[in-house]
Amino acid sequence: MKHARVTFQPSERAQNTLAIACTVVLLSCSGVDEAGRDERSFPAPNISSTPPADIQGGAFSASLYQASVFSWEQMVAMNWAAGLDGDRVPVRGQAASKDQPPVLNRRAPRVWETLRAKTEVFPGTGDPHGAELGPRTDFGYDHPPLYRYDPAAVGNYPDLEPGLIPACEESDGEGPAPWVELSESHEVGPEQMFAGTAPFETEDDRLDRQRVLYAVKVDRSFYRYVVSNGWLEGGAKDSTIPAKATVEYLDANGSAPPAGSPERVSFPSGSLQIKTAWRRLSEPDLGSGRFMTATARAYQAQDALAAYLGVPGNPDHPCYVDEVWGLVGIHFKTRTETAPYYIWSTFEHVDNLVDASGERLEDPAGRFAGDPGVAATDPAISSRNAVAASPPTPGTIQKMWPATADAEPGQRLYYRNASGTPTTQGTVAVNRRQHPIPEPVIAANEAAHEAIRHFLGREVNAGAIPEALLNYKLVGVQWRPADKPNPGQDVRHDLQQPDETLRYPGIYYLANLMLETSYRLQNYSGVVQGHLPAPNQGLGVQDLVTDFDAGGAPVTNVVYAGHSPGGARSGYNMGGCMGCHGQIQLAGYDFNFIFRRGRVSKPEMDVSIRLPLIDMVHPRDGLNQERN
Repeated sequence: MKHARVTFQPSERAQNTLAIACTVVLLSCSGVDEAGRDERSFPAPNISSTPPADIQGGAFSASLYQASVFSWEQMVAMNWAAGLDGDRVPVRGQAASKDQPPVLNRRAPRVWETLRAKTEVFPGTGDPHGAELGPRTDFGYDHPPLYRYDPAAVGNYPDLEPGLIPACEESDGEGPAPWVELSESHEVGPEQMFAGTAPFETEDDRLDRQRVLYAVKVDRSFYRYVVSNGWLEGGAKDSTIPAKATVEYLDANGSAPPAGSPERVSFPSGSLQIKTAWRRLSEPDLGSGRFMTATARAYQAQDALAAYLGVPGNPDHPCYVDEVWGLVGIHFKTRTETAPYYIWSTFEHVDNLVDASGERLEDPAGRFAGDPGVAATDPAISSRNAVAASPPTPGTIQKMWPATADAEPGQRLYYRNASGTPTTQGTVAVNRRQHPIPEPVIAANEAAHEAIRHFLGREVNAGAIPEALLNYKLVGVQWRPADKPNPGQDVRHDLQQPDETLRYPGIYYLANLMLETSYRLQNYSGVVQGHLPAPNQGLGVQDLVTDFDAGGAPVTNVVYAGHSPGGARSGYNMGGCMGCHGQIQLAGYDFNFIFRRGRVSKPEMDVSIRLPLIDMVHPRDGLNQERN
């Protein structure tokens, strides 16, 4: 696969920006960071359609700034215009060549949009479309989008292939499927996220119209690995995925199996997953050019009084609506040769965090401009963290206050937890991040924005990348694991801490406000709390977390390298994205929740049908039982 590569040499203005950035983050011009370590250089991100293969010099030894540069180079490359043949995208994931006309490029989807949706990898029934073509075609990876579910869960319709979903309005069902499928309506577990700035017509439809929806994409490498091994069934009892053998390897070696192994689960180096967050835009937003937009497919419950291709409506079955949505968050999860634990990079739109009147609370690079003393949420949420106990009891597990909330968000972001969970119920509004964006990340944002402006200032580059890219900022990146120093206690900002992962809580607890909004996800470490033993086995613990196992010992949630004396598994209690997904590494599924779940029987609508996270980590009844 060939890509156009356009390099960027910093202009005098960009060099000045970097010099200022060094001062801001307490970096001297000699290249000494705040921990006293010499840095050779602080280059601006390269503007290129070729994504970086790894962090320069290796992930584990890199600085936060170097990891941020990697993240921005990936963001730029993945948002390059896709290669077109007329109006077609013949090769998914391939950037436009230099000789394609700029006007044509502007009509192209971005490279990441053309990757396969999770439904195209794990269809509700049958093989992925094109898989019958075999390995020479990468199992049909380049087929146009097709979103097929389980007919038992979505219904059957004349003239539609089994498992396909009808349009909500018959007149809307004539065009090709869009590249973006918004098949998830929840974050990680029970949370539903809303944008107070999104438009709505009546109070009755406010929650539906302001809800943030999500899309998951995977690259060719991920798809080929799964399909070539026939691993579509997730954690079902009849699955052929060698999860047990993988766990045994982790226990014996203290490190991941060789990349690309068919005998154990270990995805190839270069494998990429992307999760994006979207909201509806107002007319002024649509006309502003400040957002990257796409026609996306979203789902809603059928109307019992309507008919769909002649079939009476069933509110338990979905129909789809294709309309233009705005991108508000994008999260990259990349396995590289030096980061078998994956590199986790997350970006947001610069206008996400606003006050009740709609005033922006962070500058474009990520500096908070609001009241530093305000509580992160309205109402303020606090937690009694879990403590070591053998066995855990209702008095030793995590507890959150208040039990209920009824905020008036105005134009702020807000979230609501699913009923029946021991997390704050009702409407919780967002005033700020739980942990600020670190200064090295802010410096990288300023350097990247300047580099993009310089690139777009040349007419020859028109249409290669969207100008709206300037309105997105890196929130943070996890490029190596770190072990929580004091289990049961929160990680605090500490400039004397030599490990940057632990120096900045915004890195250890990495979370995107649009993808991981709740208190639990903004402060995640350890593992999901397990079901309690008798006589407390009926107590709801879903979505609580702990740094201790059932015997009271500190937990490990990420295994990487080394082998401790005596055969003990070496590892880390990591926070944020890496720590949460690390639980699935320990279950034998290489950090991949969508892989462990496998087939997707039905898209999400107003209520979650995904397995609760506790059942993914502590299964009781088998992984393929869907729950409303």
